[in-house]
Amino acid sequence: MLPLLFILIALGIIIEAVSLKRDPAKIELDYSVSTQSTEPGMPFRIQTIITNKSLIPILYLATSEIYPSVAELPEGLEYQTKYDELLIKNVCSVSRRKRKRLFLEISILKRGLHAFRVDSVTFGDFLGFREIPKRVTLQREIIIYPKKLDFPGLTDALGRFCGDIASRRFLIRDPILTVGSREYTGREPMKEIHWLQSAHRGELMVREFDYNRQLNACVLLSTDTVDRLDEEELDRCCAAARTICETLIERGILVNFFTNAMLKRKSGREIWRCEVSSGYTGVLLEGLGRVSSFTCSSLETLLEYALRESEIDSAFIVILPPGEKRGEELLCRLRDNSSREVMLVHMSQLTSNNK
Repeated sequence: MLPLLFILIALGIIIEAVSLKRDPAKIELDYSVSTQSTEPGMPFRIQTIITNKSLIPILYLATSEIYPSVAELPEGLEYQTKYDELLIKNVCSVSRRKRKRLFLEISILKRGLHAFRVDSVTFGDFLGFREIPKRVTLQREIIIYPKKLDFPGLTDALGRFCGDIASRRFLIRDPILTVGSREYTGREPMKEIHWLQSAHRGELMVREFDYNRQLNACVLLSTDTVDRLDEEELDRCCAAARTICETLIERGILVNFFTNAMLKRKSGREIWRCEVSSGYTGVLLEGLGRVSSFTCSSLETLLEYALRESEIDSAFIVILPPGEKRGEELLCRLRDNSSREVMLVHMSQLTSNNK
């Protein structure tokens, strides 16, 4: 019996010595998020894949993962708070030349760009006396879209505004498609006179054009006066922008979106622009998810750029954050100088009406 005990002790010492010489390079780690972007509150999966390429099994292996503080974790999961982040430790064992998959399903309600990362991997020796850490730098990100909110009064105001846009459609005719001719009334410009028909009829005739232009609108989001620390205020602005754009699209209106906000993890642009139509809202939602409170240009520059880059018959809907006092003056100037339909959505009034 005693010799067997010595053999077991010797065998344990040998295996312990071998486990302490384990090559950390034999452990591979893969980290992924099941989707790049999603709606607020929708569950998604964090996957950690650990591969043991050595001939020695790992009886104890722990990964330290950092999650954003706004993550909604499964009930009962243990975590620690570290610098306004959540530290989660996953413990498992991996057989030799085997792969272990760890899954965690979570959700996030807050709009924005959120990062997940693996901070380190730690595996223990055979006897459990020591831990051997391995530093890793794996980071993944997910974009949470802003909510689509039903602000009281906003839907009705948009309905009236869409009616104004539709009525202006018949004031601007398409000079390309001619559907016929009619008698000259004296109010039409000379360039619309159909000289061949006039000679044939013996009286002045003018071309009749088709009204085939698609309704379009420009939606502008300014963050010129948003406090960099007021994330809730910024989230409400983005929620209003999404609500307005999707409402216009549902009514068959082509939308051009402009913002002077800086987008996180995007190359710096003075103005960010995207076209939005039915079935093609992904770029808009991703951009709104990346919007930060840092401003790249002034409200005046935003208006000038949108005027220059939009169609002459485009209507304007301008979303202004609370505290913006120049908005009404600038928009009155815009309405007078361009004769466009203009709607002002001031978040201070919208928020107070929503309470």
